[in-house]
Amino acid sequence: MRDLAFTVVGRPATQGSKVRTRFGMRESSTTLEPWREAVRHEARLAMGDREAMVGPLRVSLSFKLARAKSNRATWPIGQRSGDVDKLARAVLDALTQADVWGDDAQVVDLRVHKSFGDRPSALITVTEVVE
Repeated sequence: MRDLAFTVVGRPATQGSKVRTRFGMRESSTTLEPWREAVRHEARLAMGDREAMVGPLRVSLSFKLARAKSNRATWPIGQRSGDVDKLARAVLDALTQADVWGDDAQVVDLRVHKSFGDRPSALITVTEVVE
């Protein structure tokens, strides 16, 4: 069984919300592409010269998001705190682009966790599932 684990330091960005422009649709987040590039970079470093992972995969994503600048309690959260599904989508697409696997359809087990802290980041672990 091969595991791949690495941390990406930086503010995680979401993927999925679109805005209509006169030229068509585009991602609403301006921070998405720099975040995806950071994930791709760290994934490629972690992969080294290994081949893309094959077969079913388990992915664990642990996001650390920046605390709110206000002094109010973290919960309840607001609309801009980052939906876990949209956070995960950005990472999964970046891992596909980094050739960690052939297609994110290989992911059969996805676990996503988010918390708040002083150092935004994401801990990403990919494990081949042995059947």
